[in-house]
Amino acid sequence: MMSECSEPSNQSQSDYPYFFTEDGYLCHRDSLKPYKFSFKLNDVHGTVREHLALCHYITQHVYMLLEKTLNLTRMNLQNGSKGDSLSPGFVYMSPGALDHCGTLMLLIQDKGTMRCGMWSWRAVAHEGLERGSQIPYVRRALRQSRAILLMNPNEGGLSPEEHVRLVWESLVSKSAAERITVVAHGYGGLAFVHLLCCRPEEIQRRVWAVAFIDSSHSMWHQPLGTTGREWLKAHSRTWVLSAKPTNRPVGSLKAGCRVMSAGTQCHEAAPAVCMESVFRFFAKLMRAKATPTPFDIVTRSRSLSGSTKDRKNNTA
Repeated sequence: MMSECSEPSNQSQSDYPYFFTEDGYLCHRDSLKPYKFSFKLNDVHGTVREHLALCHYITQHVYMLLEKTLNLTRMNLQNGSKGDSLSPGFVYMSPGALDHCGTLMLLIQDKGTMRCGMWSWRAVAHEGLERGSQIPYVRRALRQSRAILLMNPNEGGLSPEEHVRLVWESLVSKSAAERITVVAHGYGGLAFVHLLCCRPEEIQRRVWAVAFIDSSHSMWHQPLGTTGREWLKAHSRTWVLSAKPTNRPVGSLKAGCRVMSAGTQCHEAAPAVCMESVFRFFAKLMRAKATPTPFDIVTRSRSLSGSTKDRKNNTA
């Protein structure tokens, strides 16, 4: 029903009855009241049209912000294994992302109608861009001098799994990044684990950390094998819906990696709520993987010990 969210519509952006304020909230152009969806009980087609118009308006506005405010570049993908008849879609990247030698962050949203740059268009409509879009993640990554790539698994004719694999094979695998981090929401987590199953050695060599947010992946039902499960256990963390405060441990025997509270029971709001925890996790794991201090460095105590030994030998 919502497959046309990013397709051109007869209604221009300026004709839409709502607009985004400077702080990212959707308000009515005349009354300035917050957005409220009008469900038409006796008009199913009218309800569908309103859904489509809303999704299209939000999508185009987010694309505009990605390009004009955050200076991201839209990259069209080349046709995949399904032939020329199906468009593989596109992604957004920061300038020079594939040539950046530091950290490259990948964002993978849930399955559904969310396009590039969004975790949830419903959350955008009701709670603002800071809550439902990927813009806060992009802004934070760029501020930390990281390159960033926004996947687009619900656009084009490929499945999310096929899209993630195509983006990896055609773009990410050829990048100069020394460290790759991944944020995967909902079905995006399953799509990433599918990639890990397909290209285990390369993923384990290049990806430093994975943040799963209310993810649909399975450590046991996807063919990871013992090595893949051990790698995820060491390099990933999962945030699940919970009434506990953000980033509190949540026990689970089946998770296979450390499980934390997302700080919310709302799936669509989870990425925004636990963003700070995700970035702290990435920073901690990357510090832990830094090159250790060589053991042959002469310390003050060793130097003094050596000097004492030399004096004894000279006396003898």
